[in-house]
Amino acid sequence: MEKQNLGLNIISHIKRAVIYKEEMEQILKNFVEYFGIKKPVLVDVTIIGPKLMKRLNAEYRKKDYVTDILSFDFRDDELYDALPFLHLGELIICWEKVERQAKQFNHSVRREFCYLFTHGLVHLKGYDHEVEEERIEMNNIVDAIFKPLNITRED
Repeated sequence: MEKQNLGLNIISHIKRAVIYKEEMEQILKNFVEYFGIKKPVLVDVTIIGPKLMKRLNAEYRKKDYVTDILSFDFRDDELYDALPFLHLGELIICWEKVERQAKQFNHSVRREFCYLFTHGLVHLKGYDHEVEEERIEMNNIVDAIFKPLNITRED
């Protein structure tokens, strides 16, 4: 799939956040190839702080804590079915959690951010990890999309 068939809308509300656009484009390309998507693809990404993330997590998932990423897919919206492109949905990423988890797992912020982006995309395709069997399947898909980037712990 050609690069112009992949669209990323990225908004960051965190000044110190690093946008790994080149890596995100490659991940999106790998995602499209993995799932055999033929239409042009668009995904929205918003980077926010912990207060807003906690509020959104409570409102939409009924969980009262800061999470690393929220995925809002547009699969069930008929308006999007009529479009000449596939609008996957929106990923909301908490930058502070990215930094904290990178430190916790002893790898780079770049690796953590890119892995979460990949994880979120797979959620947008309808996969989940609520039960062990689903978790294994989802992790295998995320790994298949993410590993070709060869981002090591230090990168």
